[in-house]
Amino acid sequence: TTPFEAAVRQQQLDRYEAALASLDPSDRELIVARLELELTYEEMADALGKPSWNAARMATARALLRLAEALKRGQ
Repeated sequence: TTPFEAAVRQQQLDRYEAALASLDPSDRELIVARLELELTYEEMADALGKPSWNAARMATARALLRLAEALKRGQ
């Protein structure tokens, strides 16, 4: 990658981390489990105490919407 591409990538990572930090801890856990750790919804339900894989999926969808809103506010 070029230095410019590396700088842009770092800026995007900084924005993501700042937006993630602005969320509730439960939302952060869901997002990190799904996006960074690549857990399945079944694994997330077990690890995070959700009653079912579908509950983990729905909670993750809501957390991702809040992340998107935080990223939009941070522009």
